[in-house]
Amino acid sequence: MSSIKDFKKEINYVFGEVIDEANYKQLVNPEVDGDKVEAIIDEAVMAYEDFYKKINSGRKAENKKTFYKTLTQEVEKKVKDMIEKINAL
Repeated sequence: MSSIKDFKKEINYVFGEVIDEANYKQLVNPEVDGDKVEAIIDEAVMAYEDFYKKINSGRKAENKKTFYKTLTQEVEKKVKDMIEKINAL
């Protein structure tokens, strides 16, 4: 990770892609339950907000490198879980 600013941009991009993918899944396959798609979108928005707050709180962390490495792993796991939910629709 090169900077906090870039990390924030990556978070924005990744969760935006998750939302786009959920919308696309519903658009291509109208039989998909719209409530489940909305739940995934809501989850993505809430996760984005949560991670954005965590990024800002990292400025107070004692070991910033470890903090952001752990946070990156959390983001990857969360996104992977949401993509699996989208694929299961």
